[in-house]
Amino acid sequence: MNEQQCKVRHIDHRGALKVAAALLLFAVVASWAASAPIEVLKEMPPNGTVRQGDVLYVDDGRCPAGEIKKITGGNQKTGVARQVVCVKQPEAQP
Repeated sequence: MNEQQCKVRHIDHRGALKVAAALLLFAVVASWAASAPIEVLKEMPPNGTVRQGDVLYVDDGRCPAGEIKKITGGNQKTGVARQVVCVKQPEAQP
């Protein structure tokens, strides 16, 4: 055997470690977000105070029993209307 054949090949695992670390971080953040308590407001927030795409819940007594309002923020400047729908009240988080 010559010197070239006897050298041990070095395998760089840093890329795989970065991917594994990123996946672990994603799993931790996802589990935290799933267990975050849902905040329920008692009254509708003023127009223009909920950012576009943000979701919040309001229990002001105007939906049928067992339901609350789900508010999805809009954008007055671009003409995207706030969405308001009655949904089943989310289960309390442990």
